[in-house]
Amino acid sequence: MVLSLSFAQAYFVDIGGALDALVPASWAASAAAKGMPAAVSATQGWYDQFLAGYVWDLKSLTVGEALGFTSPMAKAFIGNSLINAILPAIVILAVIYAIWYRKGYLRKRKDGARGASVELAGWWSMVTASKRTAIAGLILGVAAGLQMWVVQTLQQKFGISNAGELLQALGHTEGLSLQDTVFDPGYFYVTTQEAQGAAWVLAKLGIDITDNIFFGLENGIPNPLYNPVLWMSFSVIGGAMVMALLANEFKLKMPTREIAFWAISGGILMGIGARVGLGCNIGAFFATVTNGDPSGWLFGLGMTGGGYIGVKFFNWWIERKMAKDTPLGF
Repeated sequence: MVLSLSFAQAYFVDIGGALDALVPASWAASAAAKGMPAAVSATQGWYDQFLAGYVWDLKSLTVGEALGFTSPMAKAFIGNSLINAILPAIVILAVIYAIWYRKGYLRKRKDGARGASVELAGWWSMVTASKRTAIAGLILGVAAGLQMWVVQTLQQKFGISNAGELLQALGHTEGLSLQDTVFDPGYFYVTTQEAQGAAWVLAKLGIDITDNIFFGLENGIPNPLYNPVLWMSFSVIGGAMVMALLANEFKLKMPTREIAFWAISGGILMGIGARVGLGCNIGAFFATVTNGDPSGWLFGLGMTGGGYIGVKFFNWWIERKMAKDTPLGF
């Protein structure tokens, strides 16, 4: 699935040809007016024109800015964090509690008590139903915040705005973008660095994969050994494997053809979705929402709807195969 996700992204951002016919004239005109370098085909390729002709023209506005906060602290903690992220999350959890959890919780209470304190206790019981998950989520949130704080502090202290500057100073210039930059969001991300890894492999096979905005102008395709964000992915995967091993749940197993088919298909869809959505559930949802941009909630709505449809589809698929008494493998 990871390989499918990675190569699907690398191919999608570089594809042109017949897809160019689907580009709106307004996108093409706006992209052409940007005056991109000759090495970048900003007027060819669907994704290039999507970025230069549409995405770059969108105006970004955080809740803190919209509410007119002038203090950076008030803008960050009240507007962007409290109003845009924390309060909506509490409301969503309250709705989930009222619809799916409340009835069972009240039934289990033997005292028959009711009231605001009981409802609050029920909501908290739902949130902390899995204590291991709740504790892990708290630790992960603190660790992610510390990681961003440390990275931003070091960047400001040493006057570094992008990891490409460090690679260039160390003599690792191969794979840098036209702006001598690499993908460096400053926080944990998942999809773009995998696309870089796939693009690096394609480039080594002799395929020109840098004549586009995504790789050629913005993110580059550095050697995976020197790609700082890709190392975060390696660490996450390695950490997950260690935890699975400690829980006696780690096992190498060849997938069936059916599982392989769904993994490849799902990876392709996620790869395309990540690029059109400008990120994954972390970059386009969690990071966007916590940075005060309400558009992240729209991504979350689409992600939730897509997940619901996917679960319904697989339930239908499994029930259909079981009704026919057919093995779940091809």
